[in-house]
Amino acid sequence: MNRKALPIIGVMLAAMAAIGLAALVAWNQLAGTGHEQGVSRSGEALVAPGITVGGSFELINQDGQTVTQDSFPGQYQLIYFGYSSCPDVCPTELSSMAAALDIVAENKPDLAKQVTPVFITIDPARDTPEMMKDYVTAFHPRMVGLTGSDAAIADIARKFRVFYSKGTQIEGGFYLMNHSGYVYFMAPDGSFVTMFHGGTAPETMAEAITRYVSGKDG
Repeated sequence: MNRKALPIIGVMLAAMAAIGLAALVAWNQLAGTGHEQGVSRSGEALVAPGITVGGSFELINQDGQTVTQDSFPGQYQLIYFGYSSCPDVCPTELSSMAAALDIVAENKPDLAKQVTPVFITIDPARDTPEMMKDYVTAFHPRMVGLTGSDAAIADIARKFRVFYSKGTQIEGGFYLMNHSGYVYFMAPDGSFVTMFHGGTAPETMAEAITRYVSGKDG
């Protein structure tokens, strides 16, 4: 093996371990430590009593336009926090979100139109509107990519209780980001509906989306 590659591999492995730890920390913050608090239906996670998720924000979309929590009238939002340079987890989750919406559209096309997929970067230094536009359109034609200032991203991440941090910079200036990996489902009024664990199957996500949007939950 190339000796120069060893430090890079070590850093990447450490970053992956940190991502796992970040997910665990975020899980404990949101769901508490009891199993009964942590899991509801398959793929969904419960939030501990008294914990709020979501809130007001002002970000920039892939077309350079200002977007706030009021920019999705009548629309549920399926939201994921990540970054475009992510080598594996982020594209996997965004692909699952897109696949879930395609499943809903195949069975309930009018219902699917009521859901907007949203990708919010936690790496605004690299994820400019131009970068986000190229990235999100590769996953779904209606996906909205949001970026903003460091302060604006930190604010919305705090409101959604998303953990993220910059990893160690490696050769060539490249770096990974450590972050939690839930997919959030928000109501048209911006209130929290549910969230999905990372790795939730598109079919499971589609079933839940259909249930909530059609008002048949319960």
